[in-house]
Amino acid sequence: MISLKVFEANQACKEIDGTMILQDVSISISQGDKVAITGKNGSGKSSLLKLIGGIYEETAGEVQRDQMNIGYVPEHFPENIRFKLKDYLILIGKMTTKSDEAFLNRLENYAEQFHITEFLNTPLKHCSKGTKQKAGIIQALLKKPDLLLLDEPLTGLDDHAKIELLKQLNSLPEKTTIIFTAHDSLLIEGVANRVITVENGRIVSDSKRYDIKRYKLIKAIIPTKELLEEIASIQYKSIGKDMVEIIVSEEESDRVLYMLLKRGCSIVELTERR
Repeated sequence: MISLKVFEANQACKEIDGTMILQDVSISISQGDKVAITGKNGSGKSSLLKLIGGIYEETAGEVQRDQMNIGYVPEHFPENIRFKLKDYLILIGKMTTKSDEAFLNRLENYAEQFHITEFLNTPLKHCSKGTKQKAGIIQALLKKPDLLLLDEPLTGLDDHAKIELLKQLNSLPEKTTIIFTAHDSLLIEGVANRVITVENGRIVSDSKRYDIKRYKLIKAIIPTKELLEEIASIQYKSIGKDMVEIIVSEEESDRVLYMLLKRGCSIVELTERR
């Protein structure tokens, strides 16, 4: 089966104000690829993401982009937006998709999953960095994108939101192309099947990942949340008064389960995820 190319570049370069921020970029990205772009700060990760999405146009070289429905999550959410959070999401919905009852239901469901329901009527300029980041993620997911671009999406997110984002990305249709920049290993290990490394505006490594790590989601009833602080290598979110959902690597799952049971917790559900 031939994969549809969503982006292809041949020795593409990007220059801004006399500075070459991308040089000799030659890559091909197919529909359904899950790509992590890594590198040090200032290496050109975000610039490459913007080139792929068409936010940046190439200064030299050749670039081909498929016409697709693109969702984009910027690293820094725009400041001083006067709209209330819900009004902003509805406005974005009207601009990019059909804003009907089903859309509003999806909006409210995302708000609940990311724990920002209480802020829906708060002006965005008064929201915390984490809440703004969640709004940026939700607006992109609401588009039901064919191509989803995320620039350091975990920045400012609490553990609950990180777990929720991982779940949302893995629940998207398989044909959805996901490209993100990241330092945190959570999304790289849990989502990416390909890793591109950038240094000084050049691609220095482009490798497929065949050893995609699996992780466990544990739903447990706990006596107190304080006991979770005693267990290393976990991230968790509350899903009720005394219930949490814990994410842990497959290698650490037996140890964590043992420690939970030893501390009087009740395991409600254990599921394996990619």
